[in-house]
Amino acid sequence: MPEFPIENLPTDLQGLVVRCVAHNGCQDLFRLRATCKSMRALTADAEVYASLDMLTIPWRMPLFMLPPLLRRCYQEENPSTLYIKGVEYFYRQDRHVEGLALIKRAADAEYQPASYTYEMTTKIWSGDGDHLCGFTRETVAEIGKVVRNSDGIWNIDHNEDFDIKRHVFVSTMVPTFYSCPCSPILDWDWALYHIENSKAKDMCNRCF
Repeated sequence: MPEFPIENLPTDLQGLVVRCVAHNGCQDLFRLRATCKSMRALTADAEVYASLDMLTIPWRMPLFMLPPLLRRCYQEENPSTLYIKGVEYFYRQDRHVEGLALIKRAADAEYQPASYTYEMTTKIWSGDGDHLCGFTRETVAEIGKVVRNSDGIWNIDHNEDFDIKRHVFVSTMVPTFYSCPCSPILDWDWALYHIENSKAKDMCNRCF
């Protein structure tokens, strides 16, 4: 089958391809950027920075490159950057109002990790979280993958308020989880790997 260079596509379609690549992963975008001058120019487009998923960034990249990238993405209302900034404000700097507002902006932009974080945060902090029932089992499974893959990134110190709220939430929810007849029997409580692999299709939605 003959090759069809991406440069032969109409400019608007080239831009769409670059935005899709940016959404799928930063490393692929960086490789595309290095292929030719026209691709380098397309990757500088504002919509590309708005599409970039910052959680896919190789966090071992040179530190001098990261702040300018974060600033540009934040300037372009990038949902993943709003989410990261919101988590930083809320959970590490005690700036709860600003942090939750940023997480909600990312959730309103349909950034899935932000939607789940927003609902869990409002549930833990204020007893809200009524929209948790709107998540499908497939969505929960995908979020579980994100949480496990991001463990090294988000395993950070939290503020004292969060630790207290988390303790109250866990002490309230754990007994109800394990008292349900459909819950998995686990030797290692709260081990994500074992919980995920003990789930069955006949589990109720709450336990799933």
